[in-house]
Amino acid sequence: MEQKIQGVIAVPLTPFDQDGNIDYTAMEKIIEFMVGKGIHGVFSCGSISLGPLMKPEERKQVLEFIVKVNRERVPIIAQIGAADTRTAVDLARHAQSLGVDAVASIPPFYIPTDEEDMYEHFKEIKEAVEIPVYAYNNLWTGKIISPRLFKRLVDLGYQGMKDAGENILLHYNYLRLAPPSFNLLMGNETLALPALTMGVNGFTSGTVNAFPELNLELYRSFKKGELEKAAKLQQKILQLTEILSIAPAISNMYACINLRGIKFGQPRRPLRSVSKELQEEMKEKISQLGLLEEPYY
Repeated sequence: MEQKIQGVIAVPLTPFDQDGNIDYTAMEKIIEFMVGKGIHGVFSCGSISLGPLMKPEERKQVLEFIVKVNRERVPIIAQIGAADTRTAVDLARHAQSLGVDAVASIPPFYIPTDEEDMYEHFKEIKEAVEIPVYAYNNLWTGKIISPRLFKRLVDLGYQGMKDAGENILLHYNYLRLAPPSFNLLMGNETLALPALTMGVNGFTSGTVNAFPELNLELYRSFKKGELEKAAKLQQKILQLTEILSIAPAISNMYACINLRGIKFGQPRRPLRSVSKELQEEMKEKISQLGLLEEPYY
């Protein structure tokens, strides 16, 4: 049986320069920062990574770079989903050639599809590679994976799923339908503790880019059985995400990484950088949470 990927799985932001080109120097810094802090895995080219804003060739180059920098220190799940099946299959095969631990795919998006279309899309991806394949349920795509489709994917041989559907009741239904060998990951750190208490093995996080200590301490506290402490840390993550909502949250995360002393560039358009005024407001509020000084949680 494949060992489950578990713990705190980072979704690395992708830094861009003023011309919109990928800044690989800054990307290496953020990977080293998070791995050095103790993250348990990487989920590449996800939503907060701005994977959908990259061309397929750019996504390949980013994954190649992450694999090189990681040096097999933590497992990597490569997000290979695309609006069309051919691109998703091509990205999956490329990821497999790099030796990643698993690939994951969102449903085909934008174009109207029914459940059978989505199933066939997932089926072609599964048949294209030999490494573990995960589904990726993401509210932002507008295509939620129903319990019925989820069960069909399990029967097809899918070995896990990242659930960023932001619906804890649906998440519990997935967990109920999944066999013990299936690796269901909570895809949103704001629901990490409720999911962990119900038996999932880990969660993905975007805030871990700037605040790895907070995410990791929540997981460690849960594993130690310190549930009261874990609950307080979960509340702090909720407070943090509320602060991030004063502007587009992904743009704000770029500013937060800079607050940790890492020069990190900016998001790619259409997202814009956060104004200096908002950065100062955000810095003051995050500082009040105790996230900018030891122990950073």
